[in-house]
Amino acid sequence: MPGRGTMEKKRTGAVTDLTQGVIWRQLVLFALPFLFSNLLQQFYSTADAAIVGQSVGAGALAAIGSCDKLVFLLINLFVGVSTGASIAVAQAFGRKDEDGLSRTVHSSVTLGLLSGAFLTAVGIWLAPKLLVAMNTPDDVLPMAVDYIEIYFMGMIPVMVYNMGSGILRAMGNSKSALLYLAAAGFINVGLDLLFVRGFSWGVKGAAAATAISQVLPALLVFLKLTRLEEGYRLRLRGLRLYKEETLYIVRVGVPAGLRMVLINISNVIVQSRINAFGMEAMAGCTLFFKIEGYLYAMISALSLALTSFAGQNIGAADYVRAKKGKQICMNIAAAVTVVMVVVLCVWAEPICRIFTKEEPAVFYGALQLRYQLPLYIIFSWNEIINGAVLSSGHSVAPMVISLLGMCVGRVGFIFVASEFWYDIRVVYLAFPFSWLVTHVGIQFYYYSGKWIQGKRFLEAVREQEAERG
Repeated sequence: MPGRGTMEKKRTGAVTDLTQGVIWRQLVLFALPFLFSNLLQQFYSTADAAIVGQSVGAGALAAIGSCDKLVFLLINLFVGVSTGASIAVAQAFGRKDEDGLSRTVHSSVTLGLLSGAFLTAVGIWLAPKLLVAMNTPDDVLPMAVDYIEIYFMGMIPVMVYNMGSGILRAMGNSKSALLYLAAAGFINVGLDLLFVRGFSWGVKGAAAATAISQVLPALLVFLKLTRLEEGYRLRLRGLRLYKEETLYIVRVGVPAGLRMVLINISNVIVQSRINAFGMEAMAGCTLFFKIEGYLYAMISALSLALTSFAGQNIGAADYVRAKKGKQICMNIAAAVTVVMVVVLCVWAEPICRIFTKEEPAVFYGALQLRYQLPLYIIFSWNEIINGAVLSSGHSVAPMVISLLGMCVGRVGFIFVASEFWYDIRVVYLAFPFSWLVTHVGIQFYYYSGKWIQGKRFLEAVREQEAERG
């Protein structure tokens, strides 16, 4: 097997072998940096909202909220490609295939640079048109356009960071990206205060602060990759798209990205329905997603940790260990979700007032928290199971299941239920309904066992059998 000897000796520093050791301890320790990274991202996203909401008003808060879902819609296909890269890296690392790992790393970073440049151009051109199509109110639209055009200028560093942190994560390093993101978070908050409060630039200042702060973590993660162990270190002259590795990354990553795109299309449609209820409802929805983001940060950390953990173990042909990791993550997710949901529902209004003093926005934010969160445990389980399935390189089935549950189910519920009860609470209830539909589908697929099969898994099994004689 290519490069096997070198990789077996190098398990310290920037990389960690997740195919050995106590499962729950490895998952928890590996997930904690993800959690802190997610919380930091959510913190400086919250800082944007709090500083803008308190300094400029609910209109600016509504503008940022309208942009958030559109940004996720446009970039998630490429974020999915970075997920595909992370899975490919984890599997090659688990197989101890040094040559394949090197080609995958270089292909991934090249894809990150190209996708960032593409997103910058397309986002600046297309996003304002989509804001109009989303029925963004006239009193919000100019601020939303200003915000999103500046935000998309930072797409190259965003994509480089996503690719680079995904590579490090796949090789068992979840700490470096945390440190880089921490530095970026402090820069973002400082620039928010300077641009929004000091210079009175409003939403333009918030967007500029976010775009500028992305540069530092991208540079740091790029430098980290150039200093890895010999054999899978990033080399500038090696940056290119290697055919086999690139095709695998795209084959896994595009459906994973489309899954997120489809979910966000449904969210954009949902946002357009919320927009019809006015600026206060839009601002309340922004509050909800800023607050819910802290809960999602915990679930996302577990799902990301499981994807790398299971990816390495599937690469090593130890699918039993991979499945045990999934069950442990589901148990942790359940415990965390129950506690957080109780806190957020009981103290909904005081938490919402952290962001704005305008009571109509607080009312809508608290209302959405109480209608949407009680079944959040179902959503958390869906994310964990999806992470397990993705780790094997199977991404088409989760995409189809999400299309039917999270998109068709969610939007269909709103249009049908609104015929009988035209109320914003119908929009809120569409989310838990879609989680339940999705859960049935993803559970059925998981227990069918089809996700654990595939060419690369079978190759790993044959290689291990050959080594054992």
